[in-house]
Amino acid sequence: MFPYEDKFQTYCKQKKQLAPSTIALAAKSITTFWNYYATNIGPSASINEVTTSDIRNFLDSLEQKMHFKSNTVNKYLSHLKMYFVFLAEYGFINSYPLFTLRGNKFDRKQKYVINWMGHLSELTKMTKLHPETIKMMTAISLGYKPAEILTMRINTLLDQVSDSQLKKYLQAHTDFSQDANPYIFATKSGDHYASDFNINQKIAPDRDLIGMQLTSHKLRMSFVYSILSNPKLSDEEILKTLRIPLKSLNYYRKNMMLYVETTEFKLTQP
Repeated sequence: MFPYEDKFQTYCKQKKQLAPSTIALAAKSITTFWNYYATNIGPSASINEVTTSDIRNFLDSLEQKMHFKSNTVNKYLSHLKMYFVFLAEYGFINSYPLFTLRGNKFDRKQKYVINWMGHLSELTKMTKLHPETIKMMTAISLGYKPAEILTMRINTLLDQVSDSQLKKYLQAHTDFSQDANPYIFATKSGDHYASDFNINQKIAPDRDLIGMQLTSHKLRMSFVYSILSNPKLSDEEILKTLRIPLKSLNYYRKNMMLYVETTEFKLTQP
């Protein structure tokens, strides 16, 4: 079983009008992926937390460990794309993780910029940056996951920020006219966003200014690998900072060793 399996099969039958044999093949592919992911992550595994890297690693395991041919791997990818389109279309996930995958011809090393967390105060001086970018980076730097940030209120964030310049910036770029403690990402009506799609649309253009990928999930993973790259931290400290189980820690460490390439953050813009 995989998340929303019954709803997905209904979607395939009624909206996509696929043959039962095709639906069965898709379900088998998705089940194989979900078993792979859940086994590595553990009880906390959530379909909303699946990243592009997770899917890349799964496809790589099919090719390298199972010795599947390219056309077979691509069939798995096709089924996963259909599944994640369904999840995104019906609001079961906050963001679609498969934009960058084109068949099994992909760069096996995912590139992440790490150790940007100590530069947030400097980034506030870059007038061209969107305030949403600073807010998202700040929340991620405090260990929060993308889904949690959607419903986070400003006072929760401010209470944990010790840098006075950063705190002043966050206060100055928050609208308190409708609420004394608004969501850090609020719609015009004052509600929080249902997904991070609109937020990512705003912050993504700043990637050229900062020199790193800017989506909520990319930032989360760059934070994860920043923490894992710190040799001074014990396993207990890492688990507490990332708020993940030991199984997830081992999974991310394996990814970092086999599939991830990291570079140190450098502030190049004035």
